[in-house]
Amino acid sequence: MSNKIINKTLASTLAIISAATFVPGSVISTTIAPVAITASAEAVEGDYTYEVLSDGTVSITKYNGTDTFVTIPETINGKTVTKIGKNAFIKKTDITDLKIPSTVTEIEDFAFCACSSVTRVIVPASVKTMGRGAFASCTKLGAVIINGSITEIPEGAFEKCTNLTSVTMPATVTTIGQFAFQECSSLGKITLSKNLTTIGKKAFYDCEALQGIVLPAGVKELPDHVFGNCKTLNKIYFQDGLTAIDDYAFINCESIKNINLPSTLKTIGAHAFANDKNITAVTIPDSVTSLGTMAFTNCHALTDVTLSKNLKTISKGAFISTGITEVAIPEGVTSIEPVAFYSCKSLAKVSLPKSLTTVADKAFGVCTSLKDVEFNGTKAQLAAVSVGSDNKALTSANITYNNNSSASTYPVVTNVLYNTQYHQFQLTWTPVEGAQNYGIAVYLAGRWKVQTQNISAANTTFVSPKLTPGKSYKVVVAAKVNGKWDTSNLSKRAVTVTIK
Repeated sequence: MSNKIINKTLASTLAIISAATFVPGSVISTTIAPVAITASAEAVEGDYTYEVLSDGTVSITKYNGTDTFVTIPETINGKTVTKIGKNAFIKKTDITDLKIPSTVTEIEDFAFCACSSVTRVIVPASVKTMGRGAFASCTKLGAVIINGSITEIPEGAFEKCTNLTSVTMPATVTTIGQFAFQECSSLGKITLSKNLTTIGKKAFYDCEALQGIVLPAGVKELPDHVFGNCKTLNKIYFQDGLTAIDDYAFINCESIKNINLPSTLKTIGAHAFANDKNITAVTIPDSVTSLGTMAFTNCHALTDVTLSKNLKTISKGAFISTGITEVAIPEGVTSIEPVAFYSCKSLAKVSLPKSLTTVADKAFGVCTSLKDVEFNGTKAQLAAVSVGSDNKALTSANITYNNNSSASTYPVVTNVLYNTQYHQFQLTWTPVEGAQNYGIAVYLAGRWKVQTQNISAANTTFVSPKLTPGKSYKVVVAAKVNGKWDTSNLSKRAVTVTIK
C-alpha cells in the first residue's frame, strides 16, 4: 500500500466508516487495510487470523468470530500474542465485553474502531503504544482505564465515543493527540496526567458534558479548537508555564464564568473565548503581546476588562457585543482596529493613550452609552489621531485631557535670565506639541495684557524690552493650538520677574 493511502487522516477514515456498509472488499477495507510487516504468511487459528512476527511473537490481524464476550488469547499455537494489528476488530458490532491480555504491547491503528457495542475497556499495563483511532466510534463505550507505561493517547484514539463518561489516564502520558476525544459528548470528567506536555488540536472538541479542566504546568500551548464547543465547561485552572492559547481554543464554552490567565501567557488567538457568554471579568496579563481577532466577541456578561500594558493593537472585533462598562486602552497601543468595541452598548467611558494613531472604522460603532472620553495627552495629539467612519459615539463624547501627561498642554517656564546692563529679562519654556505660535502676557492694573502673540512655534525664548530696575512683573507664556489660545489657569502658570 502506498504511503499516501496509509497516511489518510483519521477524520476521513471515520467519515468512510459512518457512510459505508461494511462488507468484504468495500471502500473501508481498501482504505485502511493492514500492511504486512512480518516475515511469515497469515494463518488462521479458531476465530483469529494471525501472523508470526520476526521475534517469534504473534500479531492478530483479524477477528473472524461473532461472540459477544471476547477474551483475546495470550497465546496462539504456543506463541505469545503481543500485537493487535490494524483494523483487526474493526466494526465487530457483536462484541459487548472485551478483554485484552497482559501480553499485548502494541495496539495498532483502528484496531477496535467502530466496535459499537463494547461498553468497557481496560488497556493493560503491558501496552506501550496505541495507534490512531484505536477505539474510535465505539459508541457504547462508557469507561476506559488505561494502565501502565503508555506515553501517548494518539490521534483520534477515542473520537466519537459518544457514551464515554470517564477516562483514567496514567501519569506516564505526556501527549494527547489531535481529535483524541473529539465528540465524546458524554465525557464529564477527565484527570489529565501531571506529566502532560502536549495536547493536540480538537483533542476535546465537542465534549459537551465536560465540567472542569486542570491544566498541568508542563502544557505550554493550547492549540486551536482544543476545548471548543464544551458547552458545560465551567472551570479552567491555568498554570504558570502556559504561553499560548490558540485560535478558537475555548469558543462556545458558554458556562465559563471566571478565567484567571497565567502571568506567562504571551498570545491569545482569534476567537479564543468567543461566544463564552457568561464570562464576567478578565485580566489580560502584561505578558500578553498579541490579542487575536474577535478573541472575546459576544461575551455578553463581560463587564470588567483589564488590558495588557504590552499590547500595540486592539484587534479587529476583539470585544464585539460585550457588556464592558469602562475600558482603559494602555499607553503603547497605536491602533484600535475595525469593530473592536462594536455594539458595546454599556460602554460609558473610554481612556485613550497618547500613543494612539488610528481608530479604525466602527471601532466604537453603536456604543450608545459612550459619553466620556479621557485622552492621556494634548489636544494637538488627539487631533492628529486618524478616526475612521461610524465612530460617532466616540467623536461626540465629552473629552477631557489628562494634565498629568508628560506632554504639557501649555508652556512651562524653565529658566529666567537677567541683563543688568540693559534692565531686561529672558524667559525660556518647554515646547508644546502642535503649537502654532506663542504669546506673552503681563498682569497689569488687575488684568492680563498681551505683549506679543507672534512668537514663532520654533522659538521657545522671549527677551523683554528695557524696563524699570527694581520693578516686579507677573508674566505668563501661552500657546496657540488648533487656532485657539490656551488661557486656562493663567495665574497659577505665571512667573514673577524682578528687573535688575
